[in-house]
Amino acid sequence: MGINAGLLFGGSYCAGLLGVSLLVRHLGFSPWPGAILAGLISLGLGAAAAIFLPRWWRTGPWPSLWLAAGLMGLIASLNYGWQYPVPEATDVSRILARGEAAGVQQEVWGRIQEIPRLTRSGKGQLWLKADQIRSYSAEDIPLGAPEFVSGKLYVTLPVEEVENLFPGQQVKVRGRLYAPIAPKNPNAFDFRQYLADNHSFAGFSGKWINPEKESQPPRWALWQLRQRIATAHENGLGNPAGPLISAMALGRKAVNVPYDIQDAFIQAGLAHTLAASGFHVSLVLGVVLGIMSHPAIAARFTNPTTPKIIAGTIALTGYVLLTGGQPSVLRAALMGGGVLVGLALERRIKPLGCLLLAATVLLIWNPTWIDNVGFNLSVMATFGLIVSVKPLTDWLEWLPITLATLVAVPIAAYFWSIPLSMFYFNTLTTYSLVLNMVATPLVLVLSLGGIFTGLVAAFSPGIGAMLAWVLWLPAHLLIWLVKWEISLPGSSVATGHISLWQMFGLYGLYLLGWRHSWCRRRRWLVGLLLLVVAMGPLWYNKVARAEVTVLAAGNDAVLVVQNRRSSLLINSGTEKTGFYTVVPFLRQAGINRLQGALAWEDSDGANWEAIAATTPILDWWSKGQQGDAPGGVHRVHAVMPDQPVSISDQGVEWLSHESSVARLDLVGGHSWLMVTGLTREAETQLLTHPHLLNQVLWWDGGALSEDFLDAVKPEVAIASAYSIHPATEQTLIQQGVQVFCTERDGAITWTPRRGYLAYLTQPHSRTSSFE
Repeated sequence: MGINAGLLFGGSYCAGLLGVSLLVRHLGFSPWPGAILAGLISLGLGAAAAIFLPRWWRTGPWPSLWLAAGLMGLIASLNYGWQYPVPEATDVSRILARGEAAGVQQEVWGRIQEIPRLTRSGKGQLWLKADQIRSYSAEDIPLGAPEFVSGKLYVTLPVEEVENLFPGQQVKVRGRLYAPIAPKNPNAFDFRQYLADNHSFAGFSGKWINPEKESQPPRWALWQLRQRIATAHENGLGNPAGPLISAMALGRKAVNVPYDIQDAFIQAGLAHTLAASGFHVSLVLGVVLGIMSHPAIAARFTNPTTPKIIAGTIALTGYVLLTGGQPSVLRAALMGGGVLVGLALERRIKPLGCLLLAATVLLIWNPTWIDNVGFNLSVMATFGLIVSVKPLTDWLEWLPITLATLVAVPIAAYFWSIPLSMFYFNTLTTYSLVLNMVATPLVLVLSLGGIFTGLVAAFSPGIGAMLAWVLWLPAHLLIWLVKWEISLPGSSVATGHISLWQMFGLYGLYLLGWRHSWCRRRRWLVGLLLLVVAMGPLWYNKVARAEVTVLAAGNDAVLVVQNRRSSLLINSGTEKTGFYTVVPFLRQAGINRLQGALAWEDSDGANWEAIAATTPILDWWSKGQQGDAPGGVHRVHAVMPDQPVSISDQGVEWLSHESSVARLDLVGGHSWLMVTGLTREAETQLLTHPHLLNQVLWWDGGALSEDFLDAVKPEVAIASAYSIHPATEQTLIQQGVQVFCTERDGAITWTPRRGYLAYLTQPHSRTSSFE
């Protein structure tokens, strides 16, 4: 009963955390109200179980244990509320709430916390522990005395400004304090939540940084050891193979891996190889225990078990410290510690109990890790390995045992990660299973080689760099395999976003197929139900969907039309818009191919190529003369003035040679007037156009005359802009027009059932959580 009680309490604690996480992160509750409600629910469920379950489960836990389990859920919820990141009273972000930061610059004194990194946009980024702040006017006049503050800032600077900076260094940085904004589009990166997860609540756009005079790095620090290893790998292998090997040894958070390599490995389904995880911990512990078990070494000790435990503990502790204590590494290290405890006690450790104990200990220490995507994927993949590898290898008994294990391991990890991947990333990697099987020997060689050469480089960087050169060929072979795989058609499939109930339903069916004997005998039925739960709602939404979305993309006017299986994209925006806004939106919508695309605004063809790389375009239309087709486009067409065309079943008509005005007849029978860069002369010429009367006005937020608005007579006006010209907005409101501004209201979506709605006014279950 003791072991069962431990499992019950650990499971209750994790379930309590999961409940409060659902309320706070996905249902919009504030931390403490959500924690209290979740705790009361846990306590109520424990009381109900104590009353009713013993009547049907006579060999199960006693009523007092059920009550204690409910109490554990309450404790978990309160611990979550207590440790949920909120700014302190003296946090530097509080200055923004006072309204004193608008239109001014600040100088912040503080201490650098981590090695500066490169952002995707090529800027330098660092975390700064703020101590003091002082504001300056536009004329560079101090506005009062410095103010003592606390808290952590996300600081970006020109890349040359962060060179030679190091953790612990006291600095002064000049720039602008800003508040992180909420995501304005479906599936957009939630920068505000990302900062909060790192206990930061404000950003700082820096112009220059001034280190403390005569500040010298410490004589020894873990970050210096990581930097020495990364430098040795890069010296021996060059770029990108050097940073790749460092990431495979220490995790990509410990080294600057080129973003194109990160993106390629993520798209190929090999992201876990760049993140320090259970795979790496098991390699380190396995090699150390294997070496200590060698007869030549074991014979030197009277009791060979003790040296194994000591060496294993040192290896696990050293690896955790070297990688920075990431949640997935800590989970694996605790499980490895369980193996060492089993060796010491000469008892067999139950893997499932060890996994639950490790997860519970970590979630007691930091309950907000229940929201960490990497931690969740690590736990589920490990669970899958524990429960599924043996049945799969038994089923593959006709293969040699090594080959059967090579096949079973990636299948088990991939299968148990699918629901989380669909929920968080809206994507499935098609060929990743085969690639993992083929690449596993290379990954083993490179990971072990990276760890070994890194250990040598810690003492002698020159020798470490020379030894690392041996890994050049397998490293470049792995890079070639990854890039070849993602170049194949259909290498990744956008599934669309599944709901919470679908994700839990899938895992419920997984557990039934694993534990219930009746379901094990009818796995075909379980598999059919899995397809229905996972793909049924997605398929129905796809065939029944009628939706128009104007994305919030700054001053870029971008619109997506979804009409059953047909889809149309109007404009790609800038390069930043294409990567951060358009591609994630298409992924969450489950759009794997665009039947049509219209380049109404002038934009770089590289933007369209970036979109077409993940979502091929069947027909690409441009305004005016037919231009060159971007990569990934099948056919190219041109829209000419006063010549209506049909693009993906949507009507488009360019109204005149002199203007950038077009009429769009979109799904739902609504006519849209698209206006960009309209001059006063073109506006006057258009006033008599017979097709100027439209239900929806979509424009750049600039000034429009009352005569023009009277001629259009819109029912809805949507501005793709940061703000709307005040007089124009006032006129529209006086006319009873429903007015939206994308940067103020978020993406604007029309559906037949709900009409026109702004994204920021709706409750949302989740936004993208990856960096």
